Amino acid sequence: MQATDTQPGPTAPQHGSAVVDTDQTNDDLAGDLYALVVFLHKNCNSDLFEAIGALELTLTQIKLLHHLEDQPRELTLKEAAELVHVSLPAASRLVDDLVRRGFAQRREDEEDRRMKRVWTTDAGRTVIRRLNAARLSGLSQFTQSLSADERVALAQALNQLLRRDEVASCRPEP
Repeated sequence: MQATDTQPGPTAPQHGSAVVDTDQTNDDLAGDLYALVVFLHKNCNSDLFEAIGALELTLTQIKLLHHLEDQPRELTLKEAAELVHVSLPAASRLVDDLVRRGFAQRREDEEDRRMKRVWTTDAGRTVIRRLNAARLSGLSQFTQSLSADERVALAQALNQLLRRDEVASCRPEP
C-alpha cells in the first residue's frame, strides 16, 4: 500500500488498489478493518474451531483461561467473574468445570475463608498455547496467500502498530 495525497481535501476510497485515502474517516477505517477481521474469522479459523470443539470448552471458559494466564497472581473468584462479565454463581460454575478438567485450581483465601482464589494450571496453559497455535496456523495460511507487495504493505502497517506496547505484548511466543 502507498499513501498518496495529490489533491486537497478528501479523496474517494480506492479499495483494491494501491492508493490509500489519507483522509479516510474513522468509521471507514473501522469498516475496512472489520472486513479484514471477518474475512480472517471466516477463512482462517478452521484449526481454531476444531481445537475448541475437541476441548469442549465454552467461549467464556476460554476467555477466563486467557485472563487467568495473563495474571501475575491468583485471582479471587469475584475478580474472575468481573473479567468475563458473568455473575459470581456463573463464574463459580465455570471454574468448577475448569478445575474438574484440571485446567484451573481453586483454594480458600488464607485470610478470608469466604473468598476463593483461582489460577490456571500447566494443563490450562497448554490449552491456551494449543488455541493460540491454531489461531496462528490460520493466519500463517493467509499470509502465505499474499503477494510480495501485499506482504510488504502489511508488514509496514503492522510495524507501526507494533510500536504500541499493548499490541506488541500480544505477539505469539516463539
